[in-house]
Amino acid sequence: MIRSALPSCWFALLCILVSLSPPYAFDQLTFKQLPGYQRYEEVSARRRELSGGGRVENVKWSDDGASLSYNLDGKRMKLDPSTLATSVSEDNPKVEEAPAPIARRRPPNGRAPVGRAKQRETATSPDEKWNAVYRNFNVWLEPIDPASGEKKQVTLDGSDRLRFGTCCWVYGEELDQNDAMWWSPDSSLLAYYEVDERNMTDYHLTLDNTSTYTSLQSVRYPKPGNANPRVALWIYDVAAKEAKKIQIDGEPSQYLFAIRFSPNGKELLVNRTNRRQDVLDLLAIDVSSLKVRVVVSESQATWQNNAPKIQFLSDGERFLWETEANGWKHFQLRHLDGRLLNPISQVQEYACGAIEKVDEEQGFVYYTAFSDSNPYNAQLHRAKLDGTDHRRVTSSPLNHTSFNISPDNRFVLAVREQFDTPPCSVVYDEKGKEIAVIATGNTVESEKLKLEPPELFSFLSDDGRTTIYGTLHKPSHFDASKKYPLLVDVYGGPASQGISNRYQAANAICELGFIVVKIGNRGTVGRGKAFESATYLKLGGPDIADQADGVKYLRQRPYIDGGRVGIYGHSYGGYMSVLALLKYPDVFQAGVAGAPVTDWKNYDTIYTERYMRTPEENPSGYREGSCVELAKNLTGKLLLVQGLIDDNVHPANTWQLSKALNDGDKRFEMMIYPEFQHGVGSTYASLRWEFFHRHLNP
Repeated sequence: MIRSALPSCWFALLCILVSLSPPYAFDQLTFKQLPGYQRYEEVSARRRELSGGGRVENVKWSDDGASLSYNLDGKRMKLDPSTLATSVSEDNPKVEEAPAPIARRRPPNGRAPVGRAKQRETATSPDEKWNAVYRNFNVWLEPIDPASGEKKQVTLDGSDRLRFGTCCWVYGEELDQNDAMWWSPDSSLLAYYEVDERNMTDYHLTLDNTSTYTSLQSVRYPKPGNANPRVALWIYDVAAKEAKKIQIDGEPSQYLFAIRFSPNGKELLVNRTNRRQDVLDLLAIDVSSLKVRVVVSESQATWQNNAPKIQFLSDGERFLWETEANGWKHFQLRHLDGRLLNPISQVQEYACGAIEKVDEEQGFVYYTAFSDSNPYNAQLHRAKLDGTDHRRVTSSPLNHTSFNISPDNRFVLAVREQFDTPPCSVVYDEKGKEIAVIATGNTVESEKLKLEPPELFSFLSDDGRTTIYGTLHKPSHFDASKKYPLLVDVYGGPASQGISNRYQAANAICELGFIVVKIGNRGTVGRGKAFESATYLKLGGPDIADQADGVKYLRQRPYIDGGRVGIYGHSYGGYMSVLALLKYPDVFQAGVAGAPVTDWKNYDTIYTERYMRTPEENPSGYREGSCVELAKNLTGKLLLVQGLIDDNVHPANTWQLSKALNDGDKRFEMMIYPEFQHGVGSTYASLRWEFFHRHLNP
């Protein structure tokens, strides 16, 4: 036992000093002890009730489109869209039996679930006679019925660094390549990957960090400017027992991905992009001759979307193609022989969203487009397959989702809403005229809880011409005569959506005494190529500037305390949180950064080089976007959170920043979670709110 060596008088004085210390200096409040926690729990628990209503369920059009049946408030209703008559329906659709538990169901075509950045190790032939299996770095064929044949070893030369039937971490993570073996529709051919990592460097990550002895996880994780995996494709003829390698021209480290057979099985379709990723080719490979041809080729001055939508029509030769050739996402009708048949969507200065319905019999294509003055409002459009008769079907200046189109294409049911406007279920006719509102949203439940209405706001970016949008929540019982700390919830990275313009009655975090904001910065998707490319070669530039300018705009309001601003995010959002404190110390006073990329030299090739090129090509961009380089600027309060076995954003990011902060004699906080990868659970969320309560004093 350690005994006190202090005289009794000094001990008494120490007790007095402790009693006079600022609150929480020795005993900080836990999340559940924070003022407002009970209210936070109440709002969180009532999330469903606060959805605003306005939606119908179990929607069904009659086969002729003459009536619409739906469930509303426990009743089955029917609408005649021609007369607008509404009645209680006798149509009670059969309740389907619940599907068997997932564990008991056989995955379709052998497509078992796959872990993040991994490839499936089994592919089942369409005729269900064979399983293609990746084992010991090679491809095997195993009969599903053992009595029908013997297993065959397709490849023999596989090794740890030259593998067949699988791919690699960076393809899985950045190209969504979760398959590495593909069957032709008639089950006669198997295509598979060869991945060559013999020129690459191992990256080692320690595992079992809470054990007496650690172990190593070694993976080839290519970093910007360094050697990349080299992939090739093979085709195996099951009957002939013969494998042939496909010769595809291009850079040695080009990317080959999105592999699939054409609908008729005569060609293998492949997306190819160069290492800089500013050119994309859709290749078609004749499975008999192995001749390679280019079906579509597109390029951009910045980077080219590497996974455009492709949807074949029933003839298996024509397909809908997503293009950004004019700087805005639009749709075309193309032919597999390489011809552009015609544009589908109207070429305007707004981006399209998704294809909602293709009716080949009547010749219609329905798609969403962000054609409102508010670029986050999706509207339903319709055009003929021949590119004529464009029209906008939804007419309200709100965001539209959940489309249900009548079989005769005369009517459409949609849900319309906005961040500050509850949902309504509305029927439009084919000319865009609103003919009926069958369910109306309301704010009754939020008013019962005395919640403040959410707000959608906008401001100009520092270029003086780009409108940036944001969303804002206030605490219930808001008092405009008081001053509140502001929290910025951020992700903001490339290929992510800036904000969601769907109704959100409340943010429970506000009940802890904060105003919470989310800002749709430049560099995010959905607003055209120029908006998305604003951060090209300068990640951590315009994106974080928009976050700072949003705070500057809001702190002009008398109830927002510009001296108490926090920011938090994870992954790219963690990067943005650190950078906010380092680049804008006069704007942000506290930040919580989870798994941040602290220097882009640490992240993988495919993602980083797509937006930044290599460090040799873009040294200033890497330097100016590096948290490590800017560590000396820290004046605010920073909490770093890191999973110790994160194989995506490696812990070295946090270690490098920690060293730079220590070298600059800077103080910060850190929480390490030994058993978590990139996604961190446990006490992470609670720790965040405790940190902000301690430093922003709501």
